[in-house]
Amino acid sequence: MATNHIAAIHALKSKLQLSTDDYRALLLNLTGKSSSTDMSQGERTKVRDHMQGLAERLGVARPARRGAMTGPQFAKSKTEASPRERKVWALWHQLHRDGLVDNPSKAALDAWVTRTVHVSALRFCTPAQLDTCIEALKAWHKRGE
Repeated sequence: MATNHIAAIHALKSKLQLSTDDYRALLLNLTGKSSSTDMSQGERTKVRDHMQGLAERLGVARPARRGAMTGPQFAKSKTEASPRERKVWALWHQLHRDGLVDNPSKAALDAWVTRTVHVSALRFCTPAQLDTCIEALKAWHKRGE
């Protein structure tokens, strides 16, 4: 566990592009120690959380979701959606704007995804299934023109 925090701290140091002097000053300011290996587990957690917050505010890291299930099958806010998922949403909404889809809701899209690729929701699709959905939506749009 300690090495995970140390590795994360060093990864965040790189993302934040901190010089060695700035990094040591940050550690000293937060914990009174200039090396992550000299810190207690609680101090490492404090440093990691602080650096993660800085990285998120600067836009160089995604929000940490500790304790939550992670992975592509659980990424579900629109900002966490993959480019393919966003493409499916864009095509779905375009079909709605063109009058080809009556209900642009998530539930309606998930129902269509279930019928099309036999997966219960868009967020559970594999990249290949997302490609199938994209092509099916494009074909639907072309038929509706």
